[in-house]
Amino acid sequence: MKILKVIFATIALLGLTTLAAAQPAAAKAAAPVALPKGKIAVINTGAFQEQMLEFKAKMDEVNRQFEPRVKDLRGLADRIGAQENTIKTQSQGGALSAARVAEMTEQLESWKKDYQRKAEDLQADVTRANNRAFEPLSAKLMKFAQDFTARHGIVQLLDLNNSRQSGLLLWYDPRTDITQDFITEYNKANPVPGATPAPTKP
Repeated sequence: MKILKVIFATIALLGLTTLAAAQPAAAKAAAPVALPKGKIAVINTGAFQEQMLEFKAKMDEVNRQFEPRVKDLRGLADRIGAQENTIKTQSQGGALSAARVAEMTEQLESWKKDYQRKAEDLQADVTRANNRAFEPLSAKLMKFAQDFTARHGIVQLLDLNNSRQSGLLLWYDPRTDITQDFITEYNKANPVPGATPAPTKP
């Protein structure tokens, strides 16, 4: 049985772009729009979960909140697996009577329904808890991203996770990846007492 895990849904950072309003074809020629000159960068928001101190602290808090229920589900999954194995192995060798197999099968189905219900309830509660925990942080992150890109002359910031999954990003120069610099600056500006980020991957 697949055990539910408390998973943080990665926040996509929007590219900071300047949009020009379309002009009617019949309009008189106007001065060309001055597009901003700057760099395009990419960022891996998936790294926030382990390396951004505020994110990790909130994730740990949510995980602790639901740990007893996850443990309960894990125990129920173990019982289901053991029951399935017992029915499969002992019924074939005749160690269990047909009546006992039927009784154990009925119990197994009840456990499976209980597992499904608890898993769905847990997932819904985790989603609500994540929304409450991370919504304020999302707005804070977006503001920091706007300030960061302005300081570093970046006019467009692409989220590697979403861009890859959607097929919008075919290739990028690794030198445009500002993930570690972004996380380092964010952690410095928003320290979490007693917290240490996970080691960065080479």
